[in-house]
Amino acid sequence: MNKTIQHIIGGLLGLLMVIFGLNKFLGFIPVEPPSDPIAQKFMGAMFSTYLFKVVAIAEIIGGILLVIPKTKFIGWLILVPIVFNIVAFHVAHDFIGNGIWLLPTLLFIVISYFEREHISSLVK
Repeated sequence: MNKTIQHIIGGLLGLLMVIFGLNKFLGFIPVEPPSDPIAQKFMGAMFSTYLFKVVAIAEIIGGILLVIPKTKFIGWLILVPIVFNIVAFHVAHDFIGNGIWLLPTLLFIVISYFEREHISSLVK
């Protein structure tokens, strides 16, 4: 049962990250600009440079790897800085926002709990 829950949560987060990554290229989900002027400048800088596409590609690759059980930890490693920056951005500049960032964050925390043995082996 524990493995089933891990696969479901990994699949959900992987699917979300692939969808959000593809949305950065295809724009099929409308995204409202942040209300904070500093956050608007940050997003403008991301859009006007290569960084937005690099993040999108990392989200897609990390999401795909997260769905595959044997590569789940590698996908987690790719998504760590992305999820951290999503949380930091919304907490610092656009906390209320649209709230869509909360679900991937919670799923990521649960996956981190399930992967705690792999994570602890990194710091030994």
